[in-house]
Amino acid sequence: MGLIIVALAKLTLLSSSHTISPLLSGFLWPFALKLSFSLRIVRRAFWDVIHSSRLFFFQLGQIASDTHEPALGSNTRWERALRLVSQRLRQARRQQAIDQSVEDSLHRFTVLSL
Repeated sequence: MGLIIVALAKLTLLSSSHTISPLLSGFLWPFALKLSFSLRIVRRAFWDVIHSSRLFFFQLGQIASDTHEPALGSNTRWERALRLVSQRLRQARRQQAIDQSVEDSLHRFTVLSL
């Protein structure tokens, strides 16, 4: 994923210089995106983001369209929506911590193997 971002940044730098026309750079962007989506890891990450966001908005829609009447003075819809958002944020933070620990352990392994 980092290699793709570097390539897209390079295209941006080339388009701002006088060596390549901005029009040609504009034609290269869609090709670079198409090429990046042909990679299995990028495609899987893209679809994971799409599916998780669809689930999130579906759950928010279910909360918003709930016809069950709460008791007077109760904000159960808002509480449920805030609880859903806070759960998603906690999951994202936890996943980042797991990813970081995996990256650290891989780094230690490569240093030890050298």
